[in-house]
Amino acid sequence: MKHRERSSASIAYLGAAGLVGISILFAPVISGGWCADAPIEGASVCGSIQRSLIGIDTNIWLWTISSAAVVVATVVALRKRRLRKP
Repeated sequence: MKHRERSSASIAYLGAAGLVGISILFAPVISGGWCADAPIEGASVCGSIQRSLIGIDTNIWLWTISSAAVVVATVVALRKRRLRKP
């Protein structure tokens, strides 16, 4: 029984570590914008960027979907572990 608890705990810790890793890779923590003004009306262009802690171009959806995938994978692994009989 203790072996199962340790194994379930290790799966949960691995899922938590996965969330931290996903957050470092994809959480949009740096944002900025730029504009290029043109003398001709309607020809000006503006844009924005969002980057993670390590400089990867990202957005909120990439981070949210990746985090949800890690959570789902962790829950599935925990349920499989609990359904197995020793």
